[in-house]
Amino acid sequence: MSSKTPQFDAAIEKILGELTPHERVCRQCQKSFPVEPDDIDWYKLFRVPPPTLCPTCRMQRRMAWRATFLPVFYRRQCNAPGHSEQILSFYSPSNSLVVYDDSFYYGDGWEGGQFAQEHEPAKPFFEQFDTLAHRAPRQALGKDPKSVNCEYVVSGVQAKNCYYCSIPFLSEDIQYSYIPDRSKNSIDTNWLLNSDRCYQCTLVEESYNCNFCTDSQNCVDSWFLFDCKNCTNCFGCTNLRNKKYCWFNEQLTREEYMKRLAEINTGDHTILRQYQQQFEELRGKAIRKAIDALHTETSSGNVLRHTKNAKHCFQIMTGENLKYVEHVDHIDTIMDLFGSTGSSMAYEVSGLSHSQNVKFSVMLRTCNDAEYSTECNSCSYIFGCVGLKNKKFCIFNKQYQEDEYWRRVDELKTAMLARGEYGEFFPAADSPCSYKDSNAQTEFPLSKEEIVSRGWRIDEEPEAVVTPTGPDVLSGDEIPADIATVTDEILQQILICAKTGKPFRLTKFELDFYRQKKLPLPTVHPLERIKERFKLQRPYRLWDAACSKCSRAMKSGYDPAEQLTVYCEQCYQQAVL
Repeated sequence: MSSKTPQFDAAIEKILGELTPHERVCRQCQKSFPVEPDDIDWYKLFRVPPPTLCPTCRMQRRMAWRATFLPVFYRRQCNAPGHSEQILSFYSPSNSLVVYDDSFYYGDGWEGGQFAQEHEPAKPFFEQFDTLAHRAPRQALGKDPKSVNCEYVVSGVQAKNCYYCSIPFLSEDIQYSYIPDRSKNSIDTNWLLNSDRCYQCTLVEESYNCNFCTDSQNCVDSWFLFDCKNCTNCFGCTNLRNKKYCWFNEQLTREEYMKRLAEINTGDHTILRQYQQQFEELRGKAIRKAIDALHTETSSGNVLRHTKNAKHCFQIMTGENLKYVEHVDHIDTIMDLFGSTGSSMAYEVSGLSHSQNVKFSVMLRTCNDAEYSTECNSCSYIFGCVGLKNKKFCIFNKQYQEDEYWRRVDELKTAMLARGEYGEFFPAADSPCSYKDSNAQTEFPLSKEEIVSRGWRIDEEPEAVVTPTGPDVLSGDEIPADIATVTDEILQQILICAKTGKPFRLTKFELDFYRQKKLPLPTVHPLERIKERFKLQRPYRLWDAACSKCSRAMKSGYDPAEQLTVYCEQCYQQAVL
């Protein structure tokens, strides 16, 4: 079969044909990184030159283009034709992007072709793309149109009745959470998988009615667990397997356990904090497994599930043939990607849903054969496009006949390759997100001065919210300590965050949830609670460390500087399982 891009193919063949394993210096951090033999196999598969940034800096660049970790909401004017109302968006009012409300964005009142522009192969590609990116509209919150009753939600897939959440995936009735996955009826969770009626849980899977639990699976009716599996009716425990009625790792009878639990007023936050502190002391001494992996084969990284042939990957639920990939579910044959579900054959992408053959793109849904495009839906054969729906053979949003499309793509990619543009993801400086709101700020925090010095986007802060006063405003120490004393009047009152001074309210669902589970009211703003739970998650990196028991050299998901008790796989299996 004849090539559709003969000029580009000849140019890339020359580069790849001469490529051998070697060391490179990262253009951003100036550190050395290797181009390994299997890297070259990947570059040949995707027909791309080797990158100029190291894997860590590439990840930071991809993450800088998304704002989905934290549910950050700004009020700004809708820019849709004939609209002037205030809408919610993760783009601040000072951001110059054109932003449409989600219902209009997915409606038939506009189409991306009206923003089409000519491309000029001789001019820098990213400058031309940035011009289009500031003309074509953006979706306010990146929500899935199949989600229902999810006004205060960022991104996600087919969610229902979720509030103040980021990336709810096939989940229902969730509040103040980050990436609840196939879960329901829960509040204050970070990465809750296939679970129900959970509170203040992080990295908890297949569990029911659990509170203040982390890194635990298949647990029921339990409080304050760390690294527990198949446990029921346990309180304040670590490193347990297949246990019932344990109290701070002490085995009790059912009667003893139920008596102790009944004696505690878990609805009083003063009492509950005492147990939190006691548990934190125990958790600090717990054994930690260097790498969290389950049902994996020939894989490296951390928090891996059902993974095969994956190298340096993190938070993979199901995946095969991967390298430098984070935060995905059901994917195959992908390198350098952050955030995806149901996709395959992708390289240097951030945010991909049910798509194939995609390179250097952001936030595509059900797309095929796409390069250097963002926020497109159900498109094929697109290059340098923004906001298209149901289109084929487009460059910079302009429609072409198939033969003309390939001729122009060949010319464009060849010119980009010669200038050193092709093969590079979008520059972090061109991100539509303010760096401080982006996912990169959570994983790679920078000061305002550092962001500015790098030339990356940092939007002006909105005017500070004036702390309200009056009889319906409750400061942290005025919030009722015991849920038993709380009346429905609290729903009309404003609570002031004890940590930041920001105001927040309770929802009816939330109040009912606390009453049913006998939990005290929160005294800290929901966003701050989510940020605190992020500290319990594993970072997207590994350290060289020594096993705390046998001193064997190993890779660890824990920083040795924290001086935690971290065991290699063999020692962990002997000690815990």
